[in-house]
Amino acid sequence: MATKVIDLVYWRDVGKTGLVFTGAVVGLACLFQISAITTLSYLCLGIMCLTFPLRLYYKLLELLNWNPGLHPFQSYLDNDQSLTDEATVLLVEEAVLLIAFALTEIKRLLFIESIVGSIKFVVLMYLLTYVGILANGLTLVIIGKDKEAE
Repeated sequence: MATKVIDLVYWRDVGKTGLVFTGAVVGLACLFQISAITTLSYLCLGIMCLTFPLRLYYKLLELLNWNPGLHPFQSYLDNDQSLTDEATVLLVEEAVLLIAFALTEIKRLLFIESIVGSIKFVVLMYLLTYVGILANGLTLVIIGKDKEAE
């Protein structure tokens, strides 16, 4: 892991380093202009715009009996990213398990294991873009400071 980071910092692979740093700069520019909730929602909606049509295409091929029913993202869904109990500390075990569960659910929703669940996720992300516009981080800080003054 450390050697990969060092390779990025020293620009040993120019294409990969440029891609990573460009993504980081674009992400920071997005966070500068809009809230983190809106940025995350737009990122998830962008991924869903790519994965949802592909999943529907494979479902159509399955209905027409041109495909044996293979899920296009099954390798990603089968990838086990769970953590062992020995690797976690007692105080943060629940937090780590919650994050692992959230990542598994997001992976399941983004790669469309269930079409109905993914549609609900798209609607939620679309609604969260409006929440992010109305309540960005600076607004929440100002509201918090006003409540402390009272």
